[in-house]
Amino acid sequence: MKKILKEFLYRKGYKISKINKNNLLNDNPFLAIQSRLGSNPIIFDIGANLGQTIFKVKKTFPNSYLHSFEPSKDCFKRITQDYGNVENVFLNNKAVGCEKGSLEFNEYSWSALNSFLKRAYTKSEIIDTYFVDIISVDDYCSENDIPYINLLKTDTEGFELNVLQGANKMMNQNKVQFVFVEIFFHENYIGQSSFSDIFNYLSQNGFKMIRFYDFEYTNEGFASRTDALFINEKFIK
Repeated sequence: MKKILKEFLYRKGYKISKINKNNLLNDNPFLAIQSRLGSNPIIFDIGANLGQTIFKVKKTFPNSYLHSFEPSKDCFKRITQDYGNVENVFLNNKAVGCEKGSLEFNEYSWSALNSFLKRAYTKSEIIDTYFVDIISVDDYCSENDIPYINLLKTDTEGFELNVLQGANKMMNQNKVQFVFVEIFFHENYIGQSSFSDIFNYLSQNGFKMIRFYDFEYTNEGFASRTDALFINEKFIK
């Protein structure tokens, strides 16, 4: 009976297949990787802003160890109020880059645009500028005895390549499983990381791109930005 039904539907243009419980193509990136991360994943949230990713991660992975990084003074105050007492959430009022140091940081009137970089065009004004401390992923992991990262998420408004370069040692040792990264196709920031920069760097470090999420477009209809999910090829089953 099943065979007859499948043949009938196939002639009508439909195909029946088993559900892949490890479906990496789920429209929700956190659900896409959920079955591959184990019960106590270690997750890095780089560019926490107001805690949007913290909320999503703790909802999907309640037993996760979440290391969150946010350089903005005002945003960090907000996430400390909301998540400072949440178990296994470690909040860091620092930026992440390719090496330790400090750099001038721009606060915009819309906090989601905060960046080390100047906007190429914007209706949002810079309301404050100050120096912030920077740490690399490799140094942070070494100093805090973090053995691996199941998911490294970075949303740093054009600074993504610098963040990934600072995780070079962890990547080379296959200690990063997934990377979820913001991608720009249109010039949103002066000197921003390009898609080819990020794609080539991750490819050279053994990562395969899975898919894009949530495209945004310019007024002319061209691709402006999106998020992309990558997997370390050593973890492909």
